[in-house]
Parts: sequence; C-alpha cells; structure tokens
Amino acid sequence: MDILTLCWCSVLVLFTCSISMVIWGRNGF
Repeated sequence: MDILTLCWCSVLVLFTCSISMVIWGRNGF
C-alpha cells in the first residue's frame, strides 16, 4: 500500500468517526 493512500484512508476513517459521534450526541445516545 502507498503511504499517501494509507494517510487518506486514516483521515477518511477519522472524519467518519467524528461525524457519527456528533450524530449520536445530538440523538442523546
């Protein structure tokens, strides 16, 4: 795997995690 691809994947995962955390927080879960 390429270093750039690995960085892009990790950033995408972090972004998705933060978005779901915000959604769960708004739902009061």
